[in-house]
Amino acid sequence: MEVAREVKRRAEAMFGRCEVYVVGSFARGEHRLSSDFDVLVVAEGIPDRVDFEWYYDVARRLVDEEGVNVHLLSPSSFARLEKMYKDRVRVE
Repeated sequence: MEVAREVKRRAEAMFGRCEVYVVGSFARGEHRLSSDFDVLVVAEGIPDRVDFEWYYDVARRLVDEEGVNVHLLSPSSFARLEKMYKDRVRVE
């Protein structure tokens, strides 16, 4: 969870108020040694549509560890896709 808290700290510095969740196998408690660690960031400053270069640049500024995947969604995109992220743990 320390990685997720660092992502939240960096995301708040970039976007202001945001919600950050651990998602995927770690949120479900089904992770294995080979599992990636998935972190979802939901923030007003994230556009509904982004190009790859923007997404990659932001993701790399949020996390610099191997095996960590950052998902970036605007609140409206999150509202549409929330069912995909039903297994999530909020990072405080």
